[in-house]
Amino acid sequence: MSERPRPVLIVALALISCLYLLDLVSTVALMINMHAAGRPLVMTATQELPQSDFAMFWYSGKLLVMNFINAHGGHAAPDAWEAKTFRLSMVTPTRAFHLNWMYPPPMGLLAIVYSSLPLALSFWVFRAVFLLASAVLLRWAGLSWGVVAMGLASPAELHDMLGGQNGALTGGIVVAALLLVDRKPARGGVLAGLLCIKPQMGLMLPLILFRRQRLAALGACAACVAVLALLTLPIEGWQAWSWFFATAVHAPVQFVSVPLTQSFPAAGITVYFMARSLHAGSAVAWLLQGVSSAIAAGLIWRQWRLQAAEPERRMAITLCLWILLTPYGYLYDLVGYSVGMAAMFAKVGERDKPVFGALWLLGGYTLTVTNLTGFVLMPLAAVAGVFALWRRI
Repeated sequence: MSERPRPVLIVALALISCLYLLDLVSTVALMINMHAAGRPLVMTATQELPQSDFAMFWYSGKLLVMNFINAHGGHAAPDAWEAKTFRLSMVTPTRAFHLNWMYPPPMGLLAIVYSSLPLALSFWVFRAVFLLASAVLLRWAGLSWGVVAMGLASPAELHDMLGGQNGALTGGIVVAALLLVDRKPARGGVLAGLLCIKPQMGLMLPLILFRRQRLAALGACAACVAVLALLTLPIEGWQAWSWFFATAVHAPVQFVSVPLTQSFPAAGITVYFMARSLHAGSAVAWLLQGVSSAIAAGLIWRQWRLQAAEPERRMAITLCLWILLTPYGYLYDLVGYSVGMAAMFAKVGERDKPVFGALWLLGGYTLTVTNLTGFVLMPLAAVAGVFALWRRI
């Protein structure tokens, strides 16, 4: 006969559940309000559309298609609604066409796909497509439906849904890549290559592939990146890559270095953002981020040398260390981390479930903590996750 759950466990899980439901209700209410009739439908540098970041991607895709048509002898221009709605300068005021964004050209391919449907419809279609694609990838990688559901219904994914980002897709890709790199190296390598749409999400993957000496995975990763790069050339041209490496790749550094009074990173997750929120200067914050990144890279290198490590636990600790490794990231990038914490919640014993339940919750709730305290504290949750998992590797 199985033992009854301890009262402490019941209370802890009840508290986590209540906090999650509160976050869920507030997110749904906010989305309803954002999409309500009567809201100003204009996108500027300081005002978002109801589709948030997704609208920027969508319009960028429209601009890429228009530029392609015009470059090949046709004529295309924003229609009256687009000209009225999008008052954000998305193209450089130079003769050459360049998008004013910080993403690599392969992200433009995804933006073009977005723009094939009307904006409002496209937003909801691709919310569903990304959740479905992520669920398929996670099941393909061997995770249970319970873990998949918990990960893709996490507070981090709620934030991703609200912000119109692609965290569900990239989260599913990075988790599947980490779980498949040893079992099915070629598939894991292809998934790693797909993250070239958002390179900061896969910073640790080349390190891991070299450490494991998976030549099939390295080759598949390189081939996938090469194919996506080639696909961009007919539409975006070589100048898009030149622009990205010469200008856009530096945009995140410039963006995060602005004074806190101008842009406070409430949804930030990195050591740099934490140091800045604690009133460190930009130079000191970059120094601390560099130290954190070096330590995280060393720990990732060390743990991936272990042949007997359990894949799910190694995946989870890698994603905790990724938070300490990357200099640029936001809460919507924590869907993969949340899947890792969900996997650990399902795997560990009764005593440790509240720990991983709380870490799963903080994948999105750290925004609330930041709003209440004024400090970015997600790196502390990542450190707690590393300590909780390291003894199990």
